[in-house]
Amino acid sequence: MRRTCLAFLLCLAAAFTTTSCGDKGNGDGPKEFTIAVIPKCTSGDFWITVERGARDAAKKHSVEMKWQGTLAETEKTEQIRIFESMVNLDVDGISVAPLDKVMMERPVAGAVERGIPVVIFDSAVNGDKHSSFVATNNVVGGQMAGKTMIDLLGEGKTRVIVLRFLETGSTEARVKGFIETVEAAGIKVLASPYPEGSSPTDCQRTAEGILNKYVKDNTLAVDGIFACNLYSAVGMLTALDGLRDRGVNVKQTRFIGFDWDKNLVAGIQDGRIDALIVQDPYRMGYLAVENLVKVLKKQQVDKFVDTGAQLVTKGTLAKDANLRKLIGAQ
Repeated sequence: MRRTCLAFLLCLAAAFTTTSCGDKGNGDGPKEFTIAVIPKCTSGDFWITVERGARDAAKKHSVEMKWQGTLAETEKTEQIRIFESMVNLDVDGISVAPLDKVMMERPVAGAVERGIPVVIFDSAVNGDKHSSFVATNNVVGGQMAGKTMIDLLGEGKTRVIVLRFLETGSTEARVKGFIETVEAAGIKVLASPYPEGSSPTDCQRTAEGILNKYVKDNTLAVDGIFACNLYSAVGMLTALDGLRDRGVNVKQTRFIGFDWDKNLVAGIQDGRIDALIVQDPYRMGYLAVENLVKVLKKQQVDKFVDTGAQLVTKGTLAKDANLRKLIGAQ
């Protein structure tokens, strides 16, 4: 009887051990790696969606993920501090969206030298030490905005302004693609200012200042406007709404923004915005983690992964259910 009980207990222990080891693939069992994911900041619809994609990938691949970022996209030194703290914690790998491509080059190289691979996402970094770069092709996104502007303006419309953002790799690439495209078509860029800060309110103030310079006879004497990211687009939309409230005629001015939130989607639907170029932040976050896991497993990854950009207009939004789902439109 004792031998029977002992045999039963040994079999039960073996079965339990086998089950425990088999849990790795379902996201709930032991974690093979610990990784850090560092966004440009932790607020706003874009970065919240990036986080959701990153967490889903971490769960699928059974890795522990530490998500930590700054409160605003101006905190370059703080982002480096976060990055270096993750290196000192000896995480297995890091995915980071650099706030400054120059300042982040040395920390990335230092991490790789310590045997911690790095995947870059959203914005580029100087140097070639990182394993992969996961991002929208922002020059192509800017070119898409430029071609759309040319189509919207038609003949005889040649005066546009651009609202820039902070000098990050992604926004600078968009502006480059846009300006080169419209200038090649004979369109003049009247102004392309940077806001003094990183909030939508800062962008609004800068937009108001530049727009007021071109109000003549109660009409905005600008044919087109391009705002290169979420905050600059929201700020510009608010500034244009302010002109409307003052009775200024802005109907002839075409407005293209980059990125999306509920306010910009509403602007597309009610005609205050002519077009948006939108990214896929969920896919970006997901692939930033998935590529890092592949690197840790010694699998091949592409040096650059284009997560894509799409044109949103009132017409395309009405026809395309997948596009509505991407930007949370009803």
